[in-house]
Amino acid sequence: MKSIEGRVAIVTGAARGIGLATAKKLSDAGARVVINDLDEAEAISAGEQIKGAEVFCADLTERDSGDRLVDFAVDRLGGIDILVNNAGYIWHSAIHNMTDDQWDAMLDIHVSAQFRILRAYGKWLRANADRNSHFRKVVNISSTMGLHGGATQLAYSAGKAAVVGLTKTLAKEWGRFNVTVNAVAFGAIETRLTSPYETEPNIAIVKGEERKVGLSLQQIEENKNASPLGKIGSPEDAANAIYLMCIPESDWITGEVLLASGGVRS
Repeated sequence: MKSIEGRVAIVTGAARGIGLATAKKLSDAGARVVINDLDEAEAISAGEQIKGAEVFCADLTERDSGDRLVDFAVDRLGGIDILVNNAGYIWHSAIHNMTDDQWDAMLDIHVSAQFRILRAYGKWLRANADRNSHFRKVVNISSTMGLHGGATQLAYSAGKAAVVGLTKTLAKEWGRFNVTVNAVAFGAIETRLTSPYETEPNIAIVKGEERKVGLSLQQIEENKNASPLGKIGSPEDAANAIYLMCIPESDWITGEVLLASGGVRS
């Protein structure tokens, strides 16, 4: 029997990249997966790639979305054993050019959205905790930017740093419910947010608006050279790190931040 056979997992931001790779990894290990994403067409496509997946499309910055997501998972699959808070994006700017809207957007998706989902999950958890059952798992996604900072990443870094505090606090609150709460902080991973460009950044559409994304060819080489492994991580590399925090072998690990950066420490 697979180690997480039959367990119910929610993965946010699961239509592409790290989220999709994680949803596939958990499904392959026997979990029943709820895929969440803002992009409906991409989310449906992702759901078609994963046997038995349920798809819940929603903007997680909407105040009731956390409650609706948790209710959906419980109604469709009967409970929640694994929660991976992965949804997010990058909006670059140095502080002197940063608008209030930009600051608010980064904290809303990276911190407030996680808070609302976790609050909703906590309400269900308190009524359904079982000290004699298996451990439930929460994995919040942070970044090396949240640990070390990064130029032009002020709001994003602040949001990802807040994820660390949220994680460590909930680990103390929820241990009595047989729940481990950990974070994974990623370095550069090959996604659309780090897609290579020569002269001008690439464009991603978020909520109908253009956002500059990607790394220059020089930045990619710098990231490769900074890693003792000599490469940038793949979405599958990222999913494997998240998976470690979801399986029974990590039951004695909680309140920790797993740095998955290919050895990059700054």
